[in-house]
Amino acid sequence: MKSFIEKHINDLSKIELEKLAAQGQLIDVRTKEEYELGHIENSILHPVEDIETFKKGKDKVYFIYCKSGNRSAKASEYLSNQGYDIVNLDGGYKAYHENNSNDEHVVRVNTNVEIKEERKHFNYSNLQCPGPIVNISKEIQNIEEGDQIEVTVTDFGFLSDIKSWVKQTGHTLVRLNETDKGITAIIQKEKPKELLLKNNNNGTTIVLFSGELDKAIAAMIIANGAKAAGRDVTIFFTFWGLNALKSNQAVKVKKKGLAKAFDFMLPKTPLGMKLSRMNMFGLGNVMMRYVMKKKNVASLPSLIDQAINQDIKLIACTMSMDVMGITKEELREEVEYGGVGTYIGDTENSSHNLFI
Repeated sequence: MKSFIEKHINDLSKIELEKLAAQGQLIDVRTKEEYELGHIENSILHPVEDIETFKKGKDKVYFIYCKSGNRSAKASEYLSNQGYDIVNLDGGYKAYHENNSNDEHVVRVNTNVEIKEERKHFNYSNLQCPGPIVNISKEIQNIEEGDQIEVTVTDFGFLSDIKSWVKQTGHTLVRLNETDKGITAIIQKEKPKELLLKNNNNGTTIVLFSGELDKAIAAMIIANGAKAAGRDVTIFFTFWGLNALKSNQAVKVKKKGLAKAFDFMLPKTPLGMKLSRMNMFGLGNVMMRYVMKKKNVASLPSLIDQAINQDIKLIACTMSMDVMGITKEELREEVEYGGVGTYIGDTENSSHNLFI
């Protein structure tokens, strides 16, 4: 049973909430990154992960909010059990923002950097992750230090992605606007971070073991995003994961014995890979590719093309090729070949290691 009061955040006016904040009674329990993207003025940041360190006086009633109400409910329960008078604000910042924003909401502005009139504009509307970040990374390379670009994106995840990207690359997020039509960002190119030039642990390595379409797509999205953020990326394709590296056009190769049996059972191209769930004898694959195309999500071959264009290292496990009877002729020409030693060598320079 709840031991705290619960109200919807919009039961209180903006003026009432800001007054509570000014009195030190309004607590934001989201992450620091979320708080920086937007918060109720003067609210106190105290992430739910650190709620046990909350040591304020018990002579006030504290109003707790998060993004939508789930994390604030957990924080409210803990604090009320510690003897505090608590009101959990259901709906959270999301409901508050929707209720108090007009057509445009400035999420973040770097007031120390002047917005330049002469800047290139790029429209990435309807382009899904990791497309916007990959394209921004490419365009930033084509301008001089101090120059700016402006991009328009409709993928709502971009609001968080771009903030993380500039933090990793050292470029400046000058302005970030969210409107009912999408998200607009202005980014200024800066001198490359010294960390990216000298740190030997700036890599990401991925082992793609799965031969399932959705898992391969997830691996390539992560890989392209990591590369766009300035990391060195290596993907080691082994066993069933080798199917993702097959040419987009089926290649006929004469095989015998077990190699012929494997060839019969395995997809001839990446588009023939099964789904991990709801494959439905191949119908799920067709439905998934249809929905992805309709939603402007890049196909697996397109994501691999992106990886190649970004110089992501694609390594085919030669042992797995031998066991499964897969030949070089069946794989993309950009593929490199190696064994576990090659992969382990790249992991020495990596701080991220994923097995998919």
